[in-house]
Amino acid sequence: MPIRALIRAYGRSEQGAVAIVVAILLTVLIGFLALGVDLGMMYFRQKDLQTRADLAAVSAVLHVDGDAAGAAERTAGQDGGPDLAVSQVALGRFTRDAALPPEARMDYTAPATLANAATVRLEDRIPLHFASAFLHTRDVPISAEATAARADLAAFTLGSRLASIDTGDSAVLNAVLGSVLDSSLSLSVLDYDGLADAKINLLEFSDALATRLDLQALTYEEILDTDADLPDLVGALLDIGPTPAVTAALTKVLNAGSSESLNISRLIDIEGDEVGLRIEDILDSVQVSVLDILMASVEVVNANSLIDLPLSIPGLADAHLVVGERVQGSGWITIGARGATLHTAQIRLRLDIDLDAVLARVRLPVYLEIAGATATLTGVDACGRSDDNGVVAVFDTGSDAGMGGHGSQIVKVFVGELVGKDFRDTTSYLTQADFDPVFLLKVSLLGIPIANVEIEAFTFLGAAGNQQMTFLRSEIGQTKLYDAKINLSGTVAALLAPQSSQTGEGAHIDVSLLGLKLGKVTDILHGTVYPVLAALTGLLDPLLNTVLDLLGIKLGEAELTLTGTACGGIMLVR
Repeated sequence: MPIRALIRAYGRSEQGAVAIVVAILLTVLIGFLALGVDLGMMYFRQKDLQTRADLAAVSAVLHVDGDAAGAAERTAGQDGGPDLAVSQVALGRFTRDAALPPEARMDYTAPATLANAATVRLEDRIPLHFASAFLHTRDVPISAEATAARADLAAFTLGSRLASIDTGDSAVLNAVLGSVLDSSLSLSVLDYDGLADAKINLLEFSDALATRLDLQALTYEEILDTDADLPDLVGALLDIGPTPAVTAALTKVLNAGSSESLNISRLIDIEGDEVGLRIEDILDSVQVSVLDILMASVEVVNANSLIDLPLSIPGLADAHLVVGERVQGSGWITIGARGATLHTAQIRLRLDIDLDAVLARVRLPVYLEIAGATATLTGVDACGRSDDNGVVAVFDTGSDAGMGGHGSQIVKVFVGELVGKDFRDTTSYLTQADFDPVFLLKVSLLGIPIANVEIEAFTFLGAAGNQQMTFLRSEIGQTKLYDAKINLSGTVAALLAPQSSQTGEGAHIDVSLLGLKLGKVTDILHGTVYPVLAALTGLLDPLLNTVLDLLGIKLGEAELTLTGTACGGIMLVR
């Protein structure tokens, strides 16, 4: 066949066309396969990096009180490549609040002492095998970020002011309880000792209270935020099944027929949504005495009410007590994370003093205003190490200072007639302007009264500053007393000393001679007035200390009990 014919036949032939198409497409497919290999590697390395970031965030939050950054780097760097780096470790406070948008739940500006979460960011580079031909680079950067939060929870109490009354003084306790029950109560010393010794479980108490109130299908948070009558509360204590002696004492209280009510959250306060994760475990671990719950309930119900105290002390004619309302949101026992705070109530005492001084018989009204104590949970390590000697909780303790006037006053003492405000109104502090002078004594010449002496006095004691108190794991359930080293020794001497022009402390004496006001005491009367004040100093000082001891009122002191801890778990939140 001629060559020209062969060429024409070859041009018309379709044999081998598929091979050409396959060859062209195979090149494209190999290119996509190359990209797929690199993309698959990128996804795998990205997932691995995210896993490392998650683990690093968990490790960092476990060491939130220590070297969080170092812990994150050690965890992330295990078997990691040379380009793997921890670019950020940020501590903050995570709030589990569904009402907040997700981006607002993490606060990186919170103090380090309140940190409960850590955000870790990792960066790495992935080498490209085939895609570098298209992207003109040999590797690409990747990053991963994770945030982990921990819920270290603690339950603690700051002793009720009324629960500090000595159980050996049943008359005072009966007066306090009777003021709420609006009836006379006759519990004996043995009754109060039995109530103090009887321990109950808060989970059982909550269940018994829910049954009494016919609360169904409610969470424990909802149960503990319910209003209850005092008889229902006492009945719940009875239903738990204490000893016969305790049952008899509680029955007497129940039969008194009080109709007062209170919100249970004023007793058992839950701070933070994270508590709900482990509320049953925490309530089950907390043991408290029946007397503590009873007296804390009385304190809540009887806030800002006047209590007449039957104190049999020589020189004391009358005594009245007002226990103020605790700071809003502060219960008697609280369950929460770092930052949870408890306050005891402010106390006011009015004592009518009737003393036989050397030269005269003196009757004076003395007012004491005592600031409440405070305790803030600043550190808790329920999710950390479990050895008995490890620190599990740290508290800042002190007094609710800022009572007005000079410095951080926690005790103020006045002599005078209260005219500026209601003694029962503890919403504002007492000041010198609220008092008028009161009669101190008469001065006679040849048996003829020629002058009246009036006195108005004021002094205060300051706080020694906040203290830090730690609890080991082996000390859970124990009660510790913190003491600001405040006592009344020498207070009366400062109260009855000549008034200071700088601080206003001391006694201001007014003299009325034959009905005419002379103002400050004259030199002629120095020999009459100041011997009386000197005699009063030696009599009034021990009397005030005796009254405070009988009422269990400690100045700058409080009983702090770590009743339990629980780890609400560590979880990735972002």
